[in-house]
Amino acid sequence: MSVIGALGVIAWFGTTWAINAGKRWARPAATVMFVLGTGIGLAGLLTKDTSGATGVPPVLGWAGMTSCLASALAVALLWKRPRST
Repeated sequence: MSVIGALGVIAWFGTTWAINAGKRWARPAATVMFVLGTGIGLAGLLTKDTSGATGVPPVLGWAGMTSCLASALAVALLWKRPRST
């Protein structure tokens, strides 16, 4: 999970750079990263192991989902903002 988190941070920094540089692919890339991150977060939160408990303790799972809320806001604002030329 730490590796996935580190890759996510690197990807968001790369997307921030691309947005500031005016790259055309930045908005779709941010949207794809949001969907992937939310899917990974939900998988960790909802996947049950053989004992019937979730693989990640619920507190950690919900804490991981808070970053998805911030990402949702960032992507929404990104699509609302006019595209730079």
